[in-house]
Amino acid sequence: MKVVVPLPTGMPDEYQALRDEGHEVVLGRSSPEELYRSPVGEGELIELIRDADGVILSAMDGRLMDEAPNLHTIVVAAIGHERIDKDAATERDILVCNSPSPENFIGVAEATVGVMISLSKRFKRKEARLRGGEWGMRIDRGFLLAGKTVGIIGLGRVGSNLAKRLAGWDVDLLAYDPYVPAGTAMGLDVTMVDLPTLLAESDFVTLHVVLTPETTGMIDEAELRQMKPNAYLINTSRGGAVVSEAVVKAISEDWIEGAALDVFPEEPLPEDSSLRDLDPDRVMLTPHNLAGSDASRAGNLRLAVEGMATALRGMVPVTNVNPEVLPRWTERIGPLVK
Repeated sequence: MKVVVPLPTGMPDEYQALRDEGHEVVLGRSSPEELYRSPVGEGELIELIRDADGVILSAMDGRLMDEAPNLHTIVVAAIGHERIDKDAATERDILVCNSPSPENFIGVAEATVGVMISLSKRFKRKEARLRGGEWGMRIDRGFLLAGKTVGIIGLGRVGSNLAKRLAGWDVDLLAYDPYVPAGTAMGLDVTMVDLPTLLAESDFVTLHVVLTPETTGMIDEAELRQMKPNAYLINTSRGGAVVSEAVVKAISEDWIEGAALDVFPEEPLPEDSSLRDLDPDRVMLTPHNLAGSDASRAGNLRLAVEGMATALRGMVPVTNVNPEVLPRWTERIGPLVK
């Protein structure tokens, strides 16, 4: 079968497992410099995937799927899969899988701890002071993380790993996640609460959610007004979960002390975004790569290749995210697998 990777994230030999099983692997743009000079256009993308059986790609809508009539499996080489139209895929009997590698979610958990330390110790302000030719001042003093309350919204892979990493920091851990069993929280020494309680009691509110109709815009003006005036909001999950305009208002009017945002509703963050105008001493903005590492990239791709190989054997990968398609997909791919 033919597997197409329009935007490869790794070296050709990282896809060798697919070739070893007899599949043809077609890699598109392999040079980052080439991508930056000229982004892949729709026409080029359609030409690449036209006769593909499987694709490893992070974004695809129904219209694009229609251009690839043989397509039966889409794998995203990342945890996030909201840019794949899963309803459209299910309607077309196409299996969709993601790649939640441990290297990825552990990396995000580590990065979140790093953000908390940076904010509490005021790293950015102190460095700016020194680079400006000044020295330490009392107003730049930070505070102890010990004794503070951390509110984790979403106690899945990232949220639970964050809780594990904060276990030795002498912080109180609260969590809001209506889909996690109480036993999970108890094992992490986390107290499950409702969202208003978490917002009102936390010194750090950190989001670790997938983007769904329930989580889209879940942090808006009303939620930010419930937070402490000295609290910080951290979002390393999905930009659509937080209303950017509300954050601008909350910082500008001092409803909260600060924020750290690694993800945004529109990416790249537009040059005219009002988030860019906020005080950099209080607001950290990073380009959706805070947790990026060679290990997470390789781990995601390894899991993506494994998932694709499993699907091409006619088996269902454990990383499938649209299980409702399985009966029709199994029937469809059956005759293709020898």
